Amino acid sequence: MTEKDVCEFVIWCKHRLDASTANKYLRFLGEVLQYAGNQSVDKVKIAKRGLLPIATPKTIQTISSENLDQLLSGLWALENDWWDTVGRSALTLYAHSGMRPSELRTAKLKDLDLSRLEIVVSNPKGKRRWSNGEEKAPIIGAAETCMREYLELRAEALRKTGQDPRAVEALFPYIAEDGTVDYWNERVWQRLKVRIEQASGIRFRWKDLRPTFAQKAKDLGAPIEAVSRCLRHTSTRTTELYYARIRSDAAFSQVRQAWEAPTVKIL
Repeated sequence: MTEKDVCEFVIWCKHRLDASTANKYLRFLGEVLQYAGNQSVDKVKIAKRGLLPIATPKTIQTISSENLDQLLSGLWALENDWWDTVGRSALTLYAHSGMRPSELRTAKLKDLDLSRLEIVVSNPKGKRRWSNGEEKAPIIGAAETCMREYLELRAEALRKTGQDPRAVEALFPYIAEDGTVDYWNERVWQRLKVRIEQASGIRFRWKDLRPTFAQKAKDLGAPIEAVSRCLRHTSTRTTELYYARIRSDAAFSQVRQAWEAPTVKIL
């Protein structure tokens, strides 16, 4: 692959992809070519810097306060009582812990520690990655009461199937019509979301609850370092790019206060 080919690829990306995705594809291409001893991407980065995509911060995708309040309000109901229980409890815990969709869907009962108001993330993001038991998410605010009530309903539902609630590994077990119990798979978890949307009239994505948690924490004054730690990021850069950042009105207000503050001269 020549430098001209790389330039054509960059131009193709420019017309079809956002800058962040284009940069990622260009990095992947560079790694593959380097493995084959081809330095074309590196040469283009030096000679054609103006051609390269420049990523700008994306809009953080959150659920509005109004829609989140409606989802958590209890003013909707699903026909299946167990799906209703799981849906309400999962929504509340997502919104008050910042866990990723798959992390909560595959959480184990033993992961939940209400005495410490924490939940161990036993299936963190990344294939073939194992939890060391140190990755935890907080349980904030309304989630504590919600989860205590959920555990009682969980125990009642499982006993009806002849199961010992303490012996069922899944925190959110899927109970089939024939009474068998397992984890929710991704497809059925999405079906649960669709049913909640239909019942509540609110469109949302499971994954939007994570930045919603982060942005609310930032809006309430939590330092970005604390928010980043709750999300288990290795640096605040990822947190600020995709999950939470200071809003313009808050930034303007803080700068005005600093600007208008009287200057104290020490004689």
